Amino acid sequence: MSTACPRRTLLGLGALLALPGCALRPALEHAPPVALPGTRRIDIATGGHTHRVMLAVPPAPAPAQGWPVLYVLDGDLMFALTAQLMRNRFARGPGVPAQGAVVVGLGYAGEQVLDLDARTYDYTPPAPGPAADGRGRREGGADAFLGFIDSAVRPLVERAARVDTARQTLFGHSYGGLCVLHALFTRPGAFQNYVAASPSVWWRDGFILREQERFLAARRADAAPLRLLVTQGEREAQVPADPARAAIARERRGAEHLRALLDGLRGAPGLDWRFMSFPGADHGGSMAPAAQQALALAIGARA
Repeated sequence: MSTACPRRTLLGLGALLALPGCALRPALEHAPPVALPGTRRIDIATGGHTHRVMLAVPPAPAPAQGWPVLYVLDGDLMFALTAQLMRNRFARGPGVPAQGAVVVGLGYAGEQVLDLDARTYDYTPPAPGPAADGRGRREGGADAFLGFIDSAVRPLVERAARVDTARQTLFGHSYGGLCVLHALFTRPGAFQNYVAASPSVWWRDGFILREQERFLAARRADAAPLRLLVTQGEREAQVPADPARAAIARERRGAEHLRALLDGLRGAPGLDWRFMSFPGADHGGSMAPAAQQALALAIGARA
């Protein structure tokens, strides 16, 4: 028996392969977008813009006391990364014990990776002086934003997942890190853990250092214990080679302000704090390792 295909069959197969979008040549450009399993989102309009709240729950039954919660600022940029890092802890299957946390991303509706106007307002503390920065972006809304988390976001999270209200972590990078420090210094009971990644301590000529002084003056020896992690990319501490960036760095005096912040933390009663520098990382490159460390701190494990 001959095993050769009839000429008509070969011609038909050739015509099929030539058809655009046929089953053997799927059109990737028309395929559905990637969705992160186990995640949800909801939009809430308040304060002049629409906040997007994103939720990721571990793919396992909750422990008896509930999951710890990690609140992630700049959620449009950081939520997917942090949520996937959390899910990766369960990659070996249900038979292998794993620790996890509920991850809550706080971002803004729309397609922007960063809503610069909204985050400038939400992440900067109320301070004396102009109500806007040099680019006309409003500042000083951090108290309203933190109040929004407490009054609107927490109830949503606690209804959606079984959580441990005694293990709550706030994580932010850059202006988000500034907001984390403001939260620690002005409402230390709101969270148990704080992660300030590459915080903009230079803002308003080190305004956050004044808040730190008031926090330390009011801190009692019997105060509830808190944990703080401050991180930075190694290259952030170096003078940029570009003259324009170097001039901005000199004007901001970021390294000087950060040293003052860390020096002020020494001996603070009831505050377990540490500083981490990520080798080879610049400001943007420090986000991913900071997210990994924030997750580890939230669940009480090593990264």
